[in-house]
Amino acid sequence: MDALVLIIKLLEKASVLVAIVLILVMVKPARVWLSQTGRDASFRRRLFLAVALGAVAIWGVFLGLSIGGQSFNVRMLGIVVAGFLGGRKVGSFVGAAAGAVYAYTIGAPMGGWAFAASVVVGFSAGWWSRRFGTNVVSVAAGATVVQVGYHIVIGGIMVGVEPDLALHEASNIWLHLAKITANVVGVVVFMGVLNLVGELEKLREEAHTSADIVRSARLEALQYQIRPHFLFNLLNTLAYLIRTDPPKARELTLDLSEFLRYTLSHEREETSLRDEVTQIKRYVELERARFGDGLEFDVTVDDEVDIAAIHVPPLILQPLVENAIQHGADDGQVHVSVTMEKRDSELVVRVIDNGPGLDEQPRQEQGGRVSGLGLQNVRERLHRYFDADIALTLENREDQTGACVEFSIPLPETRLATQAKQTLKSAVT
Repeated sequence: MDALVLIIKLLEKASVLVAIVLILVMVKPARVWLSQTGRDASFRRRLFLAVALGAVAIWGVFLGLSIGGQSFNVRMLGIVVAGFLGGRKVGSFVGAAAGAVYAYTIGAPMGGWAFAASVVVGFSAGWWSRRFGTNVVSVAAGATVVQVGYHIVIGGIMVGVEPDLALHEASNIWLHLAKITANVVGVVVFMGVLNLVGELEKLREEAHTSADIVRSARLEALQYQIRPHFLFNLLNTLAYLIRTDPPKARELTLDLSEFLRYTLSHEREETSLRDEVTQIKRYVELERARFGDGLEFDVTVDDEVDIAAIHVPPLILQPLVENAIQHGADDGQVHVSVTMEKRDSELVVRVIDNGPGLDEQPRQEQGGRVSGLGLQNVRERLHRYFDADIALTLENREDQTGACVEFSIPLPETRLATQAKQTLKSAVT
């Protein structure tokens, strides 16, 4: 039971350090962290990594707790990451800095052993990254191996020098395994976030040089979609739920996994409207973790419409729903509805909220047109995908109880007829 409690508490504290990386990524682009790592890094790069990750590791010293008369903390998270990103020298330096602070706080006789363990872990993590790289599997395996390895090495030396102390430490082996588990999870998430943001930056750079306009628009939408503050808020929520409602935390983690898999692995330039509805429901569940019962959401589809047969650009609904939740919330309460209705040869899609609505002056300046960055992005991608001037409007509802975003797209049979006419016209001319 103590081991389980330790894992939960250390994960809660590790989530604080993981959240820091999101803040640092906003200050320094992810490529600053991920480029020129290890022995290929310049002196300035190594200095940056040593200072930033040294601060993270030292803070991890103070994010500790005591169980069974022993002190446990998450300093190893920063030390292991320093070795993975900065190599053996940076890892050893960060290990020495955090180890010295920890040794000072706990004093003799464990202080010296704790210092040595920190340096060994930093050096070993640097060696591991040089030998096996920093992909997800390597990070998880390396974080486990270097921590287990230092326990074996330091423990073996301790047996010969201070056998009584070694026996005392060995009696709490399950707590040490729990500590290792928490640190491994923290390291994997830490590096995963860096790699995630780094990949998004690479995709964005590729989009600027690509001749494929549709793919460029989709990648820009992804950059808009996965915003650091969204993940930051979600990690804070997870940290709270791990302690207060573990089953809900597990459910939320699975929802996030499916959400990211769809968002980052969707290689096609189109998807079905049914899949988009499924994805937007996942997104709302993630937002509901913050709003609770204050967020109400429903989707209504006309019985005559088969949304599985209608194709749209990926991630076309989320910016609209996100905008409705953000601007429609009033004291943590908001009701958002998505309706899909057949009208003549078109499908009319509306996203409606019950918030305060639009100010009169901005609405007049807009002339009913959308001016927000995310909503302009949606309109542009609809225009390029359907090769038509898709009108997307944002207006107050008629009863003045909120705002409504609306756009209309041609139904599949209409698109086929239009394409046939264009083909025939081209053949004649």
